[in-house]
Amino acid sequence: MRTLAAPGLLPVRVAGPVDGRPVVLLHGFLADSRQWRTVTQLVDATVGPPIRWLLPDLPGHGRAAGRFPAQPGWDFLVDLLARSLAPHLRQPALLGGYSMGGRIAAVLAAAQRLELAGLWLESAHPPLDPDAARGRQVEDEARAQRLEANGIAAFVDDWQALALFASQQGLPRATREAQRRLRLSQQPAGLARSLRWYGTGTMPRDLRIATPTQLLAGALDPKLLARLTQWQPLVADLTCTIAPDAGHAVHLEQPSRAAGHLAHSLALAFPT
Repeated sequence: MRTLAAPGLLPVRVAGPVDGRPVVLLHGFLADSRQWRTVTQLVDATVGPPIRWLLPDLPGHGRAAGRFPAQPGWDFLVDLLARSLAPHLRQPALLGGYSMGGRIAAVLAAAQRLELAGLWLESAHPPLDPDAARGRQVEDEARAQRLEANGIAAFVDDWQALALFASQQGLPRATREAQRRLRLSQQPAGLARSLRWYGTGTMPRDLRIATPTQLLAGALDPKLLARLTQWQPLVADLTCTIAPDAGHAVHLEQPSRAAGHLAHSLALAFPT
């Protein structure tokens, strides 16, 4: 896998033949494109026709830690992603994302800036109502200030202690340590900007997604499960799958199940 980075665009990790079926995956908060390493390897080992993997680092993360203009926003993000991905796409792509990356993928799909064969979302929350959105923005601003004041190590400790990730406590030690190293490798300034500009509370509410969508959620993620029906009026063709005994990060807790679900979405997007 190699990383391509044109001036002014997001760095994109690329693997697979140029004529392979294109799959774009957007990582979650406090991570980068390396988050998909295990899942992409598992899918490559199980599917037939080759895949062209396109894995960008999102603004504030990984090699795109400093990719913010003076006044970022969702329109800028959609435009930046479309311009960063378009040179690598020769046919409609399967677009996917986890958590924050899933929300961004949904907004990108609704904007119709790229030709898409399907949309794959893992643990992606739908937009919040106005009151809840304002409350979440206040919460994320407080997190950003703590991150700037206390540094990345303290922030990662607090983040990993969230109830959202309680189901990860039983994972093998090596898996948890690798997850922590990925989080600690991120830059506080970029993460703080990401929280302020692309947090859950800032997500556009007027989405209309025509792309056939497969959504994967964990049975041990009660906040998301309670809100899944809120996706239905926004997505014309939506199928939800619940992974038993998994929490918010299905790809981390049950990588084979996440890879299998992604492979199924791939087969639907590119029928033989």
